[in-house]
Amino acid sequence: MSISGKIARLILCLLVTSALAVAGVPAAAQTVEKRGRAGEGETHLVLTYKAPIEKRVAFRKYMESSGVTQFEGWRNKGVFTGYKILFATQVNEQLPDMWVIIDFAKFSDIAKWHAIQRYYPGGLAPEGIALGVPKTDTYTDLVWQGGTAKADQSKSLYMIIPYISLVASEKYEDFVNKYVVPQLTGWVESGLMPSYAIYLNQNPTNAPWHSLLLLEYDGIRGMALRDSLKETIRGRLANDPGYKQYSEIKTTIRKELEPATFEVIRPKQK
Repeated sequence: MSISGKIARLILCLLVTSALAVAGVPAAAQTVEKRGRAGEGETHLVLTYKAPIEKRVAFRKYMESSGVTQFEGWRNKGVFTGYKILFATQVNEQLPDMWVIIDFAKFSDIAKWHAIQRYYPGGLAPEGIALGVPKTDTYTDLVWQGGTAKADQSKSLYMIIPYISLVASEKYEDFVNKYVVPQLTGWVESGLMPSYAIYLNQNPTNAPWHSLLLLEYDGIRGMALRDSLKETIRGRLANDPGYKQYSEIKTTIRKELEPATFEVIRPKQK
């Protein structure tokens, strides 16, 4: 590493350490209670879409206009409580071009979405279907979240990382609580990552992913400093019992799939 690189890394470490010293990193980071899986608790659908390369630009333009307007209309009518449309920043033939996460106050409310999909598969009108194809639609629970999303989402850059769990659900959740969440809490406190959310697939058998990590970074700056921040927080947690328990065996707990970065598509301000 060059001298300038070492200096930049040292400055980052000092900034993060200072921020954490003021705010404090709680032993149990911000989490949400399990929502009564397979019951009437809060539920989230995670959808993916793929567009042919020659239609990718048109698909995004559709989602930035008619597409997001349609989703906003359904939210206003109470079909769901919230949604997030995330469009990939880079072209990757192996990965989805777009993810959509839809929030429901209780599981039975998904019936409203089922009715919508009779006429709008994946929430797309015929002109949208001609540009991008819905690929998957997954029932999930939001089990962990922390931080506060930026008010101006145009300044955020998201990363999605899917995982395959290699252990029983109880062991995986213990791993997340002791190893993953303490790190994410430190990232949030640094200011470089405003928020995070971790979703668990309600029906993981033979599914393409079992858990999904959604990270919101403070734009390209937050993304650029991601690795240095990760090393800094791991250094702070080096003697933490839970972190030490899983640090050397994390690859036996989960398999990380290919991550990708995304921008949020929001309705245009009037």
